Amino acid sequence: GHPEIMGKPLLLLISVCLAVGAAATSASAASLRAPAPARVGDSLGKSCSQPRAGCEGNEGAGGVMRLRGGVEYYEERMDLDAAVKAMKQAIGILKKNKDAIWRYDMQFFREYLESFGAKIPTLEEMAEAREAEMEDGKTDTTDEQDHHKQSEEEEEEEEMLDEGDVVAEEEGDVDPKPDMGDSTKEPTDEDFAAAGEMKVKASEQAASGDVEAAIATYTDIVNLAPSAMVFASRGDCFLRMRKPVAAIRDAVRALEMNPDSAKAFKVKGKGEAMLGRWVAAVHDLNTGQSIDFDEATSELHHKVKEHSDRVLAKEAKKRAKELAKEAKEKEKELQRRKEEAIKRRKEQEEEEARAEMQDQTMPGGMPSGMPPGMEKVFSDPEIMAAMNKPKVMQAMMEMQTGGPSAMAKYMNDPEVMAALQLIQSKM
Repeated sequence: GHPEIMGKPLLLLISVCLAVGAAATSASAASLRAPAPARVGDSLGKSCSQPRAGCEGNEGAGGVMRLRGGVEYYEERMDLDAAVKAMKQAIGILKKNKDAIWRYDMQFFREYLESFGAKIPTLEEMAEAREAEMEDGKTDTTDEQDHHKQSEEEEEEEEMLDEGDVVAEEEGDVDPKPDMGDSTKEPTDEDFAAAGEMKVKASEQAASGDVEAAIATYTDIVNLAPSAMVFASRGDCFLRMRKPVAAIRDAVRALEMNPDSAKAFKVKGKGEAMLGRWVAAVHDLNTGQSIDFDEATSELHHKVKEHSDRVLAKEAKKRAKELAKEAKEKEKELQRRKEEAIKRRKEQEEEEARAEMQDQTMPGGMPSGMPPGMEKVFSDPEIMAAMNKPKVMQAMMEMQTGGPSAMAKYMNDPEVMAALQLIQSKM
């Protein structure tokens, strides 16, 4: 038996047919360009006096010369190499447009392929196959891209965390927490004078590297005459101890007392950066630098901004991915609703057709317009089961009103013809 011709073998066979057709067309065109036939008298003396290619039906390299009825003419033989080249071109074209098999002028190809037992997919089946292939490709590509992006993001996070500047929040505070002073207390002149002397002392201690002593002195000042500068200075000492949580607490208190404290904003920004809160750190450092710019903070600000940009870009990608996922889910839901609506409409049409058929039947189940004596036929359970099929029912209605043309429409429908043969067998 003939092998089943499906998929790519089908495409190959179509391509061969197209190649042969193209080569035949080329041969016909070449024959039109062949030299005009020689006169009979001239050719007989030359062509038959000695054996040569083209005489008496012998095949030459370029074609065949024969004598028929005293007239000499050429028939070009198809060049097999040209056919192979044409076949390659045909395959390339058909690969890009597989739907061409369903062109009206390619019916003979389909009939030829089907004579070998080939099953040619419908245009709808081809479209579904393409969609499935594209969906599989998108899924594989998306999974690969997501994995690649995830690896890059993990590397970026590791890079940010491996720099040694980030402190865990639970390790960023001091215990016990330092005194924050009494905000209701009104300092006296003596308190201000003592606080002034202690500020000099604390500054010297911090400059010498005795940070803990400086923090203790600043705490004494807080209890005497607190100010935004004192809290910001103590916060700066906490940063040097790598205690960003304590530093941020002092910076916030300083900003409550003076919202325009450049040093407080810088201390807070540095503390946020030390905790890895890059976006918040950039905001605070920007504000501090806009109030009082300094080169040392500018260098840190540039470094922190690089991390902040990465975080913002990552968040933007994540949000875009979420939005794309939501859009895809909405599209699927709309498609599902559309398919359900089509299904309900089809069921409704079938039900209406069934009801219309029942309305057009007479008592006993015999369709109206049928000759007497058919009640027995249409009371047969097997026939009624066939008649209850929507397609058969619709065909019977059309045949009842359309006559021979309606009958011809269903001549090749196995389901309808089987029902008609069953009715005939019961008559």
